[in-house]
Amino acid sequence: MDVLYKIFGPPHELLHVLALLLIGRRPKTIGYRHVDIPDDLGKWAYIFVAGLPAVVFWGTAIFAGIRLATSTTLADGVIAFVIFSIAVMAGLGTVGDIQLIMKRLESN
Repeated sequence: MDVLYKIFGPPHELLHVLALLLIGRRPKTIGYRHVDIPDDLGKWAYIFVAGLPAVVFWGTAIFAGIRLATSTTLADGVIAFVIFSIAVMAGLGTVGDIQLIMKRLESN
């Protein structure tokens, strides 16, 4: 499991940092396994910051899946399958973020 954190953790956490920078904020702390998002974000800002990795990874998985389904050569199919597999594994790492978004929406 530690290998998966080392592979998928930094891109995932850097997407949270990117989202914070895009809205003009900074994270409290940054690590390869966790980014502390400021508590005072509004509802939509929090959804954007917490959800950006899910959108990127699952969006990539969808596009790669479509490419896989429409590939015409073996090479295209293999490349699409590899990208799809990596994106799905990365996307599974966003389940916790989605749960946090749902919890935040329930509390507001």
